[in-house]
Amino acid sequence: MTDSRNPLQNGDARELGDSLCEDFTISVESADIPKGVCSGIIHVKLLGDDGIVGEEEELAALEFPKEIKRGHKHTFQMNCKMMNVIGINIRGDMMVGKVGWNIDRMTVQKTMGGTEAIIPIFTSIKSGRSYTFMVNDVELPQNSSRKEDRKEYFKEMGLLYELSDEQYPGCPPLVKKLPKVEQFSHVYKDKIIKESVQVGLDAVCRELPDKLLHQLGPFQTIDDIQKLYDCDFPEPSNLNRWRNDVFFGFQRLMGNNCSTICVCTKIPENLVVDNVKLKLSLEGKQVEEALAGKRIFIIDYKILEGLPTKQGYIITAPIALFYQRDDGILVPIAIQLFQKKGMPVFYPDDPENVWILAKMWFNVADANYHESVAHLGFTHMKMEGIVACTYRTIYKTHPIYKLLMPHFLYLLAINSNGLPVLLGKDGFVSKVLALGPTGMVELIRKKNKDWRLDRDGDLVNDLRNRGVYDPNLLPHYYYRDDALELNACIRSYVTKYLDLYYKSDNDVKKDEELQNWRKEIIAPVKDQGLGMLGVYGDNDEFSTKDQVSRTLTNIIFTCSAQHAAVNFRQYEEYAYPPNYPAILQGKPPKNKSRIDDKQLLKYLPDKTTTYDTLIITSILSMRAMNKLGDFEVCYITDKNAVEVVKEFQANLKRIAKSNKVKNQTRLERYTCLSPDLVPNSISI
Repeated sequence: MTDSRNPLQNGDARELGDSLCEDFTISVESADIPKGVCSGIIHVKLLGDDGIVGEEEELAALEFPKEIKRGHKHTFQMNCKMMNVIGINIRGDMMVGKVGWNIDRMTVQKTMGGTEAIIPIFTSIKSGRSYTFMVNDVELPQNSSRKEDRKEYFKEMGLLYELSDEQYPGCPPLVKKLPKVEQFSHVYKDKIIKESVQVGLDAVCRELPDKLLHQLGPFQTIDDIQKLYDCDFPEPSNLNRWRNDVFFGFQRLMGNNCSTICVCTKIPENLVVDNVKLKLSLEGKQVEEALAGKRIFIIDYKILEGLPTKQGYIITAPIALFYQRDDGILVPIAIQLFQKKGMPVFYPDDPENVWILAKMWFNVADANYHESVAHLGFTHMKMEGIVACTYRTIYKTHPIYKLLMPHFLYLLAINSNGLPVLLGKDGFVSKVLALGPTGMVELIRKKNKDWRLDRDGDLVNDLRNRGVYDPNLLPHYYYRDDALELNACIRSYVTKYLDLYYKSDNDVKKDEELQNWRKEIIAPVKDQGLGMLGVYGDNDEFSTKDQVSRTLTNIIFTCSAQHAAVNFRQYEEYAYPPNYPAILQGKPPKNKSRIDDKQLLKYLPDKTTTYDTLIITSILSMRAMNKLGDFEVCYITDKNAVEVVKEFQANLKRIAKSNKVKNQTRLERYTCLSPDLVPNSISI
């Protein structure tokens, strides 16, 4: 790397003899330890603002903690004849190897005191290569003199982050091979792997012999299910509420899958309802009156029709109607389990267990859509392509690179490690979901055909398109209310940050890297793009700061808040099968013949499937990252930008405090989107 401010490049290095000699303390913050038998040895020269270049000195970090935490510091002393440091030249020793020593940043400060100079590195320093980095290095490409450096960097990133949909054709493309720099840190890997393995081993080695191996197969009574819960698998809160229509309604508003409910303005033609029966749930209102008053809501899972499933299992493609009562509570009022006109429609006044069974089959559909679309497909997989495009088109000194990187941490690593565990031949999806891996991939592919960033990936537009943006509708839609507040906070942060660097829309148009980023995102997959629809812009480019702000807000929101919303209630919802089954045995009801609890129990998953569900959902519900805004790695060092970050953090703290107050009076506590519980990135 070179820089026009590097005195070595300009040929104006001054003699050092008459300059004042200063002692400097240099701190090197590691992202990870050098691989294999390699050592942390580099050779550095300090660069001064008066044109002075210091003598090269060796910095040798020969010892690292066994369990190194990212940001671990090695401190060195250097003596140099300069007043102020503006940069550093680094040459990788042969001992750092070809993979290199991955350094996040370095700080330089006069030993006797003074302002600390922060030098962003975020590079694997490799043997035989020289690099130049400057203090608080941030710039737009149109203002940079490092054209060749940027060109070489993008060439290297293009090879490292090659995209393909070969593994899951038609789904969002993924990186072909996980780059070493994207691997979990030692500390994070140990924490997650150890806890995950422990959960599984505890179940297999201690719990299973006592509770399963002597009596495999179905549960004998519904009450037997509750005997599963202990210190390893705590009781979820829904053990005694799963029959309740009010609780079923709340699952649409604050459960795992809160982005499917829509206002209903007309009953679909293929849903032939009995208006007399429907009216029983409408508190005296006529059906047309309730529709006109936006009191009826609908969830239609037509997208599930015709999907392959796990052998011997069925998934329905249901349509369900819900009604907002005068007290604001949402309740189900009709469920048809298949799309075909004339199929049975189930109502709350049907025999109790028949109605409960209809709700269970609806929840199987909801759960499989949740895991396939809301969770895996369009947070994990969709965002991986964004990460790759960012590396391949946005240089590390670009302000947008620094803005996005904290929200990409470990995303590629969790996908690379997690997808085989979930979608493999004997993976968890094959054990606990009715769709099985083939059906899940097909559903993701089906949704990916028309998924749009400006509709499905934009919280505000999504709520408006579903007709539920108005806070006067669904007053207990806690996901919506908390998500909107958090989304507005992120939008304000992004906008103020961009304003520091883009003084006008014209600066956006001139930013070649930003425009190339957009081009890759919308380019066909066969051309190493994402094929993404609905990316903001005009005439195939970003033309305004607002378009860029909306795009970046949607990405950060998805990687932090949206993933938190679809991920961290999984154990709470799935752990008790009658509450939210992901798979049922037998066939959906086609009539309304009465069934007792013993018959109802036969539909529920057996003990082995239930244990597999407890294991995977308890692992997925772990939190191991810092809270939103408390970045694991501080890419932003520019003084003015740091102030914007501080304001963001203060606003997040205010929202978290407000959420605690709101939860004191809510009918149900909802914490998934409280900023102090939302991680920065998708890492589990």
